[in-house]
Parts: sequence; C-alpha cells; structure tokens
Amino acid sequence: MTDLRGKRVLVISRCARTLYIFRRSLIAEASKAGAEVIALGAAGDGFEERLEQSGVRFEHIPVAMRSVDLLADIRLLVCLVRKFRRIRPAVVHSFTVKPAIFATLAAWLAGVPRRVVTITGLGHAFTTAGPLVRSAVKMLYRVALSRADVVFFQNRDDKEFFIGQGVVRAAIARMIPGSGVDVDRFAPCPLPCASGSAPRFLMIARLLREKGVREYIQAAHFVKTEHPGATFTLLGGTDPRNPSALPKEEIAALQTSGEVEWVDEVTEVGPFIAAADVVVLPSYREGLPRTLLEGAAMGRALVATDAPGCREIVIHGETGYLVRVGDASSLAQAMARLCESPHEIAAMGRRARHLVETCYDQRLVNRACLHSYAPDAGGPS
Repeated sequence: MTDLRGKRVLVISRCARTLYIFRRSLIAEASKAGAEVIALGAAGDGFEERLEQSGVRFEHIPVAMRSVDLLADIRLLVCLVRKFRRIRPAVVHSFTVKPAIFATLAAWLAGVPRRVVTITGLGHAFTTAGPLVRSAVKMLYRVALSRADVVFFQNRDDKEFFIGQGVVRAAIARMIPGSGVDVDRFAPCPLPCASGSAPRFLMIARLLREKGVREYIQAAHFVKTEHPGATFTLLGGTDPRNPSALPKEEIAALQTSGEVEWVDEVTEVGPFIAAADVVVLPSYREGLPRTLLEGAAMGRALVATDAPGCREIVIHGETGYLVRVGDASSLAQAMARLCESPHEIAAMGRRARHLVETCYDQRLVNRACLHSYAPDAGGPS
C-alpha cells in the first residue's frame, strides 16, 4: 500500500451526494494509508451529514450546476484558492466537471504539489448542450488539464476524444476501471424469475434526459403489450438544477402511469437489484456507470446503450445486450428477447459477475488512485 503518512489529501466532487456514494471507499483507503483526508463539495443535499457520520471531514464549496456560469465559476475558483492556501494539501484529487476544471486550476495557483483528475464522463456539455457551451467547456478543460499531473479516464472513448481534441496530453492520460464496485457487499443472489415469474427490469438513474429515462418508459410500454407479466422499476431522484432534468409534468405523468414504478433516491440500492432480474441503463454517454457494475456484481444480466462507458461493461450477447442510443424500439426488443428467453438471464448474470471480479473490483481502483498521489508516480511535478 502507498504510504501517505503526514500528507493531507483533498478529494473534491460536485456535491456531498457524489462524495458519499462514489468516493467513500477511496477516502477510507487513503485514510488507512496514513493521509489526513478532507472531502469538498456543494452542501445542501442532505449527504453532508452522512459523510460526517461515516467519519469523513467535509467542507462546502459553491459549485454551480450550470455548465457555464462565469460569475459563479470565478467565485468557486477564488474560494478554492483560498481554501488550498489555508489547508495546504499535498494532493488534490478532483472528480466531475466543475472540480476537474476549477479545483485543478486553483491547486496550480495555490502551489499544491500533486494534482490528480478523474474524468467521470463528459456530461451535459458534450451530450445535450449546444456548440457554444461545448466549446467553452472544452477550452476550460484544455487550460486546466495542462496543469494536472495525472488524468484518469474511465473509458477509452473519453480518453481518445480528449487526446484527439488536444485537451489533454497522452503522457499524463491513464485508464482506470471506473469507480469500481465492492464485490463483497454486492454479492450474487437468486434471481426472482428463477421461480418461473416474468423478468423484473430495473433502471437506476437520476431523472435526466441524457440518462435515457424517456426511452426506458417508452420501451416498458412496448414490452408490456406483449409481455404483461414483466415489471419495470425506475429508481432515482429528481435533479431540478440540472439542465437535462425532466420537466415536472413528465415526472407527474410517470407517477400516475402505472407501467413503470418510480422509486425516489435511496441510500442502499442492493435490495432493489436483488429484487430485479435485469439492470437497464439506456444512457447517451457515461464514464463507467456504477449502476451497471453493481448489477453485474450481483449476477444480473444487463441491457444498455452502445455508448461510451456502457459498452465497457456490457459485452453484447455475453453479459447482456447493447442497444442503439436514443432508440426506445431497440431497447424494447432487447428486453422482450429476455422475456422470451429467461434462461439467458442467469447465464449472462454469471458472466457479468466474473467480469466484475476480474476487472472492476474497487480495490484495484483505489490502489491506482493512491499510487498516483506519490510524486514519483509519473507526470510533471
């Protein structure tokens, strides 16, 4: 294990929620290695208390949700520079778009010795935003990542895109298997359809257009006309500040439709995966989706779009099915095929579990991250 004794490490994400759900394991491992770890993100979502209760020191930073908000972004940059000069960390590790850009710039301005970035996906700016926003975000990334020591990517498409666009130098770009998954906590369990019932489908995602929520709802309607016993659950919270959030009227219609059961965000998704046979994610683009990793770890077949991030985990015909992006009909055909051939679900689930154990154990991810914190781990000093 990397020795981090005497070092102060800042782990930064857009909000307390993403820190709690995705970064607790990394924070715990860095603490075990001797580091003093502080988590930074936007407060106000209720997860800051959960972080504190789990023993994580948390500090609020004013992260704006809009892709480009000049005044708010300047305030964030100034706030971070001041914090870094006060805290004097040895390492700043940033996740999600705003921290990847502004925390990295602030760390450079404040003279932080080691600056690490993980690109968790391209997000709204590169999926549903207009060309002006895309150009602005690309320029900001180019400036910020030129000041990073190591930049991790969670899928090869994102890595090749950033290098090809001149946003990051190939010498500091590295691959990492997503955020990883706790293979002990998310262990295989019996499938509900093994008892002869129709398959149960589960989608876990925030209610955003770019997650493919609309396509999932439409596909559920198509499938239920031919397979009325199949059930469909959508698990995920609203995100009204996100530019890609579903309108309130669509959420209200979802609550009354009856074809898809909507469950608001929960702390523990394991029981919901255990109650499902197939995990679905028709997202337009991902870094490396944790929901698919958790479903695979529990031995569930997967259905996802043939999009960056998703295709890393879903091997078509082996661990599940890949479908066309933004195509509800293609999604419905894949789910209907599993309804007609339920024996495939168990076999795909076993292969998915093996893939996760081999390649996506979160211990592999944490080890790579901690190694990058050392000054001799490569990249400019």
